[in-house]
Amino acid sequence: MSTLKIGTTVKLPKPYLEIVGTIIAYYAAKNQYLVRFGVSQQLYFKPDELIVWKS
Repeated sequence: MSTLKIGTTVKLPKPYLEIVGTIIAYYAAKNQYLVRFGVSQQLYFKPDELIVWKS
């Protein structure tokens, strides 16, 4: 069972080193999560590209 869900804080993959974002949506047709980082930036990532971030 995936721990990824809307609202989960995740660490982004390379080349986005040390950047943390929040999952804001899931696109089921492509199995991708929309991650927002910053005020107006967001990108889609596959589940295996994201790491759950724990502070």
